[in-house]
Amino acid sequence: MEQETWIQNILDSTNGITPVVPNEKLWTKIHNKIQQQTYVTPKTVWLVAASIAILVVLNITVMKTKAQEKTTTPTSYFENTLNKSNQLYQ
Repeated sequence: MEQETWIQNILDSTNGITPVVPNEKLWTKIHNKIQQQTYVTPKTVWLVAASIAILVVLNITVMKTKAQEKTTTPTSYFENTLNKSNQLYQ
């Protein structure tokens, strides 16, 4: 009961407040700024979405090819880096 009275007192505390009237110049300036705001066209949104999708696909394919390249054994890497002519000095 006491809690409900407290809540009602809090809600009633705003009854005597008068609403604030904004400055007419400021209100007009804000309203004009909102009217001048440009929006992004749906075509631009789709182009950005398509470019992001292309980048994701490219990243996935590069990661897959790099993973396949890493499956080589260390000995095969060593064999590929050896000099084929068996000469110590060139």
